Amino acid sequence: MRELTEECLHILNKGFFEITDPGPLHQPIRSFSIRRDEKLNLILETEAAPNARSAAVDQPPGSVRLTTERALLRSVDGLEGEFFGLVPYSRHCRSHGMNEQSLTELAQVHIAKTNDPSGAPVAYVIDWLENLPQSPYTWPAASNVVTKTTITRRISLNDGITITSDTDRSITSCNSAKLTVDGITFYVCALDKEDRPGIIKPGCIVYDGAPDDEFRKKVRTGLSFAMGIYLVDLGTTHYDVEWNVVSTLARSAYSLRRHAFDIETLQFAPLGDRFLNELGAPQLTRAIQAFVTAFDVLDLANLHWAFWHACAALPHIAPVHFGAVIEGLQGAYIKANPTKVRKGWATQGEWNILKAALRDVIADAGISIEAKTALEAKLPTFNGIDQRQRLKDIMAALDLDLSKDEDTAWRRRNKAAHGTPIPQGQELAAIRDMKLLRGLFQRLLLRITNAADHYIDYSSPNHNCRPLRQAPPPIG
Repeated sequence: MRELTEECLHILNKGFFEITDPGPLHQPIRSFSIRRDEKLNLILETEAAPNARSAAVDQPPGSVRLTTERALLRSVDGLEGEFFGLVPYSRHCRSHGMNEQSLTELAQVHIAKTNDPSGAPVAYVIDWLENLPQSPYTWPAASNVVTKTTITRRISLNDGITITSDTDRSITSCNSAKLTVDGITFYVCALDKEDRPGIIKPGCIVYDGAPDDEFRKKVRTGLSFAMGIYLVDLGTTHYDVEWNVVSTLARSAYSLRRHAFDIETLQFAPLGDRFLNELGAPQLTRAIQAFVTAFDVLDLANLHWAFWHACAALPHIAPVHFGAVIEGLQGAYIKANPTKVRKGWATQGEWNILKAALRDVIADAGISIEAKTALEAKLPTFNGIDQRQRLKDIMAALDLDLSKDEDTAWRRRNKAAHGTPIPQGQELAAIRDMKLLRGLFQRLLLRITNAADHYIDYSSPNHNCRPLRQAPPPIG
């Protein structure tokens, strides 16, 4: 291991690779380099002869399709490489003196990979992350980095002496947590920037073993919810028992269009015994284990996606997004617990009798055939519980209080959905509505998954810690 940072791009840029199959790129290719842009997308830059040709198929402007084009590579050391999801978007000729020219082409890459076919079995896996902050958290464990420098001086080259000295530089930081979920041990580490350009809040998850992609995705999602941060997934490296690289993967990372770095860090629940922003290993383990266990049942992959887009939305439209994520959670809960919440105002037997009677009324009504058809089409939804009552029923089933302010915020989210502007003078109330709806999702998710017994109330001054059952109090 060269250093604790994602290694895929370093290996591709320094590994003496030759592109054996250029895919849609112009060829023959003389050289290439790959980097991340300011949005963390992977950008491939190739240099080819000025008369280079491409086998790419021109796509009509506005085409909607999955990009499956790829280029294959091989290094002089036998490493294999791949650029997948390859989209060339720019090319221009560049002069190198009087007569020499080259064609420079830029392409966006969805995933870049390297693999050592002769590598040993995988013993460790590291997921590389962005937006994993050291601050404001107090981490439960420390990490130590020792840098050893050897200086050799030769005095009087031909007949002199050699002086050698070693210097050790040690840096210790509280920036990690050791956790075990589903019997798999891993270490969450918030890393130092180390003056690396483009790095914002680097971090990683180091696995002792080789869990699959699906499990690691569940851990990242659980960690994101628990710590109240949107974790940007950069890629993965697999190592053997001697920490030699076996394979790497880097992806064009999605950071909510960089809004992820602007969202305030607000953990869902207390994660320590003494103060806010303390990370305790037992509390963090409980939360992540709960989210991992509930991941499939509650469809947390989609809820995670929807929740963080709601957090990045502006106040005038954010209530719509938070309402959607709450409804998504409600739907998943009802599907997993079909007997705990009523499905309609009338029981199924009562509704069957009533529906038949209503069909007869519509059929006998003195209205047009078109009107009769439209009214009968609405009958299947006529017995459905409205979203406001459904929220009340689920809160009651989970033994959670619903405050008047929360109920008001839930009703007013419809105004935002229908384009109603925030009335002048009610801007602060609209912002609090947004905070109350976010808090509703927190309380529901923590209770359904049993990730914690308390939540942090961000809709009230001082951000008090409250039991899950207790709703935020009114202000003023």
